Amino acid sequence: MAFSPVSSLLKQVLTQIGGDKYQPFILLYQGWKDVVGELLASRSHPFRFHDSVLYVAVQNNSWLQELYLRKAEILRQCRAMIPQEIRDIIFLIRS
Repeated sequence: MAFSPVSSLLKQVLTQIGGDKYQPFILLYQGWKDVVGELLASRSHPFRFHDSVLYVAVQNNSWLQELYLRKAEILRQCRAMIPQEIRDIIFLIRS
């Protein structure tokens, strides 16, 4: 019997549960570390994608400011990751 990595199984399960409707968000969520780097990814995460706007939860004001300063680059990388339009990114402090 061949074993599959947990990450690939998780992706399959999320795709089956969410279907095509949530596929763009799933791709953004899973690729967040590649977009912002390991440090910022440990302090933030996408939590909603609605009406072409990506909402990102951030740990505190300091990290929110850092993400805001990189917003144009983050937006460019997110747009390259999924085919759906992303008009804006909104950063919110959430724990």
